[in-house]
This record gives sequence, C-alpha cells and structure tokens, in this order.
Amino acid sequence: MISRCAARAWPLLVLLLLSNAVLAEKQRLKISGQVLLDADYYESFWSKNGDNSNTEGELRNGRIQLDYDFPKGWEVKLQLDSDLDSEGGDVELGSAYIRYTRWDVADITLGKMKEPLGLERNTRSAKLQTIEGSMMSTAFTPGKNWGLRLNSANKHRTWALALAVEDDEDDDYDEDDPTAITGRYTLSPINNNAQTLQLGLSASWRDWNKNTFQIRDRAEVNSADRVVRSAEFLADTQTLLGLEGLWRYKSLQLQAEYMATRVEEAEGPDWDYDGYYVTASYLLTGEQREFKKGKFRRLKPLANSGAWELVARYSYLDVRDHSLGSKASVTTLGVNYYYKRHTKVMLAYLHPDISGSVRHANPDGDAVSARLQFLF
Repeated sequence: MISRCAARAWPLLVLLLLSNAVLAEKQRLKISGQVLLDADYYESFWSKNGDNSNTEGELRNGRIQLDYDFPKGWEVKLQLDSDLDSEGGDVELGSAYIRYTRWDVADITLGKMKEPLGLERNTRSAKLQTIEGSMMSTAFTPGKNWGLRLNSANKHRTWALALAVEDDEDDDYDEDDPTAITGRYTLSPINNNAQTLQLGLSASWRDWNKNTFQIRDRAEVNSADRVVRSAEFLADTQTLLGLEGLWRYKSLQLQAEYMATRVEEAEGPDWDYDGYYVTASYLLTGEQREFKKGKFRRLKPLANSGAWELVARYSYLDVRDHSLGSKASVTTLGVNYYYKRHTKVMLAYLHPDISGSVRHANPDGDAVSARLQFLF
C-alpha cells in the first residue's frame, strides 16, 4: 500500500511530468474545466437548528483539469477543485494520476482517483441528470483516494479492480488510514444506437484500522446540514456489495442501484445498512445519449435552441441498526435545459421523509435546488 507521505508526493511528480511535457510538445496538452453554481432553498428537514426556511448559494465546484497524452501509451491527468459558500472557500486536489494504456490485459493507473464502486459514483458529476447524487451513493461510496487501479472496457463489458488508501486530507483519522480492495464488473448485452441495457456488480472490502466510523449524509441538498446519521463507533472492517442496472430506449432512460454494507465494530456488534435509488429521465426534444465503454458521453442538443429533459428519482437510505440511526427517503422531480454541449441549467424539487434518530424536533419540509453549469 502507498504510505501517506508517498501519496502526497504524487501531485508534485505529476506537475513535474506535465512541465517537462509542455516544454517538449505542447500540442499533446489539453486544458479543460467546469463551473457549477448552485442555489438551494430548504425547510426545517435539512436545517441544523430546525429553521423554517434557509436559502444558500455557493460555487459548488470550479475545476481546472490538465490532461497530457504522452507517446507510447502514457497519460497524465491533474485536477484542481475549488468551492465557495457562506462559510468560506477551499481548493483541493482532485484526480491526479499516471496511466499506461498499451498493456493488452488492462489499463494501469497510479495516483488519486475514484474507486470502481457503483454506477452513479463513477459518472462525472456534470453528466448526472440530478443536481446531487443519491443518498445511497454519497453515504456508501468513497471519494477520490490514492492507489493502483486496473481496468478494461469495450462495447459490451467493463471491469476494474483497485487497491486504495483513504485520502485523509482533513486529518479525520487518529489511527493508520483505512485501506480498501474494490472491484466492479458490468455487462451490456444490448448496446446500439436505439437501446442500451447494462447490468453491474460492485464490491469492496475496507480495513478501517479501528478509526471512527459514522455515516452523516446531507440528503441530496449539498448546502444543508448532515441530517441523516448512523451510530458512531470504532470500526474494524467493512464489506460492501452493490447491484446496478441501466436501460435506455431512445430518449427514455431508467437507472437503479442497490447497496448493502456490514461494518464490524472493533469491540462490539456488526452493523448492517442499505439503500437504493431509482431514476427515470426523458429527453423531450428527441436526443439520445451515446453510451460508450460503460459511460455516457456528453449530451449534444439536436437544435440550436437546446434540449429539455424531465427527471424523477426516488432514493432511500437505511442507516438504523440496534435501535440507533435514521431511515430516510427523498423524492425528486426535476427539469434540465441543455444549451449546446457546454451549458446546462437544472431545477429540482425535493420532498423528504425520515424516521428513527433525527437532528431536531421538526424533521419536515421540502427543498428546491438550482444549478447553472458551464463546461470548457
């Protein structure tokens, strides 16, 4: 496994390689990025103090990305992500890795990246039909971590296997950083211009090294409080299993995932949690998403006037066991407008429900979220 010091040295190595590469051959360098501007209105369910209403605006994500394509199958990626809200701003390292693509068996990636766990988590945020990922994804799947990954993809199947070390940038862990072995396999028996069917399986084993474990989720409103919470305890190991399915027929798309996890307490019982979501979307203006090697490509409107999409999602998260923790659901209805390939406007209405342990005496109310998205 990669030590913390070695892991934090990777960005410097990537920058050095990029600098040499740019001097040598500028045409191989690609600079891109995104700006996600969000606004949320939410009622007491999402409020830390049970306030009747809250309105928050934020720079959800500002990203600069550098990609360099070396000769002979070597690639480098470096991302810098920033955010800004009423409590301040932050800049952090996103993906930062070196990849080799000329091995017949699989691509080899070394650095900081997503683990191959789940369909929604492994879809770029700018390509999601919803403003935020489901509670299941944000509660159970990790962010970007340091490690080694092997993966291969073609038109009808993908597989990936990763060894990872949790990125403890915020110094959350008192003991050694948690480590993980994570894998994902998908099969697409149907994948043509008119229709796509993909089924997938993910699994992860995580050694928590007796660090503190607790699920705290914002219930799909990023500027809100972490209102859905599990018990808090010192964890030994965690196993996680995920099932996924996706079906697209022309402009209609259905997508669903289920995940279940068991966490072994260091000196106590096992804790069992699970969750799922179902998402349906329909492009009113006749566009069809292009699906390639297990991922959707960026949507291109058919007309200069843009494309319109309707979205509905039901998500459920159960982090209650041994009479501690919450069960919550969120129903989302949304509309998206795509202008050319680079601009998207999103609006969503969210209705929640919660039982079990709650943050305050009035866990009620709805939310409205909006996003303005630019890609370059």
